[in-house]
Amino acid sequence: MKLSYIMLRVSDMEKSVGFWRDQVGLETDWTGGEFAFFPLGETYLALNQPPSFEPQVSDTEVVLGVDDVMAVYAEMNDRGVPFEVEPRPVTNDGRRSLLSAYFRDPDGHLASLTGWVESAG
Repeated sequence: MKLSYIMLRVSDMEKSVGFWRDQVGLETDWTGGEFAFFPLGETYLALNQPPSFEPQVSDTEVVLGVDDVMAVYAEMNDRGVPFEVEPRPVTNDGRRSLLSAYFRDPDGHLASLTGWVESAG
């Protein structure tokens, strides 16, 4: 078994595709009708606009890992991603710190940008 898709329900497909593609910087694999797909390695972030949508509050988080978190954060910030916090350490393995900055998409889905950096010292 493997994780194939993370599906986010959205209220406005055009607005959501624009956010994830143009602001976050994900490549679109396919869009059509009620769906849009963004490849993330072997997993896809998929958007679905159902005929009726009732926003729900959730603590589920989409975590996007990158090699250079500070550079990608700066690029996404310049493109208008509404970060709620700057990258800050959330854990470490004794040699490196995992930095994380989080944001919300147009429907309020929580997402974060993460990456490992060498610890000072």
